Amino acid sequence: MRDSAVAGAVPERLKKRRISLLIVAHVANDSYFGFLPPLLPLIVERLDLPLSLAGLLATTLSVTGAVGQPLFGYFADRIRKGWLLALGPLGGALLAFMLYMPNFWILMLLMLIAGSGSACFHPVASVIAGQSAGARKGFGMSLYVAGGRLGVGLGSGVATFIVTRWGIDAIPYASLFGIIIGAPLLFFSPPIRKVGNGASQSFKQTMRMLRIVFRPLFLLWVVNLCRTTVTMTVQVFLPIYIIAKGGSLAAGGTAVTLFLVAAAVGGIYGGHLSDIFGRRIVTIMAICLGTPALGMAFLFDEPLRTVFVILSGAAFYAQMGVSVTYAQEIAPEHAALVSSFMLGVVWFVASIGMIAVGGLADYIGVETALPLVCMAFGVVGSFISLGLPKETA
Repeated sequence: MRDSAVAGAVPERLKKRRISLLIVAHVANDSYFGFLPPLLPLIVERLDLPLSLAGLLATTLSVTGAVGQPLFGYFADRIRKGWLLALGPLGGALLAFMLYMPNFWILMLLMLIAGSGSACFHPVASVIAGQSAGARKGFGMSLYVAGGRLGVGLGSGVATFIVTRWGIDAIPYASLFGIIIGAPLLFFSPPIRKVGNGASQSFKQTMRMLRIVFRPLFLLWVVNLCRTTVTMTVQVFLPIYIIAKGGSLAAGGTAVTLFLVAAAVGGIYGGHLSDIFGRRIVTIMAICLGTPALGMAFLFDEPLRTVFVILSGAAFYAQMGVSVTYAQEIAPEHAALVSSFMLGVVWFVASIGMIAVGGLADYIGVETALPLVCMAFGVVGSFISLGLPKETA
């Protein structure tokens, strides 16, 4: 499934400056999504919002940023304009003005605009990352994806620091980062190379083309969904699980932090390994090693529990960037569209699933629900991964 058919058009060396630019742009785009949680209590107080509407704000931002990706991915494959990257950081920068919106509905509009910018950014950036990585496509894509995870964490920390250090009136200055990164991209963005005739295909032709590769793409999507459901369940419920097992709040927070740090390292190294051994092997090994490692974490107390949590995080996330690269190689003419399904749509569906996980935890207890959900999705994903197609040389 590799791009060997167009090998002559693919650069042989990873373009470090371009990948670095995409990482910085990804940090800028996703950092503003980290602004909402720490600022939400202030928004509730200023606008006198019920918690249901506060939750709707977060849902609107997440849904627009995730579900909108396939739509923008489809058009990105057709118009192939690199300047679309700029809409992510510029749209995100608007979130620095959340506290100054006069009412709920204008604030909702702000969330829609920022989410749409992010939905436009991700498919375009994923394609450029893949095309800029040369022979190290898996490694380059994983570096780009890691930038997003870093951005969300930094955004939450920066927003908290600004408010506690200088007060809420200093928050708008945080928009400068998005403007400084986004504005130049309107005029000096990396190009998107044309692959095949995807840009000239109608919607019906695109769907006809994707039907040909539907089975491998769907299998890959399901594996990615299983992996994402497990990792998201760990991030959300592991602290509660540790407290229920007699641990402290600090122990729960530390475990999740180490899980995410290991995830960042594992994601980058997984991309490197996929360039050597292939996308399919890394995808299979990631979930097949991550599942038993996490299972061992549920069998032990500290410090072994944290050790296995770290190992599982590194293993599970080794496949995150690889899945995007794998999908692009299966359907190179529609790289932006398939990338959006592997990232945005998967994340959205897994997020909705957390409601069911929470309900199950309420019913049978988090000590039972967390291992049950993680092992069930991990095992199912492992078996399905074995059916992924072998890559062609």
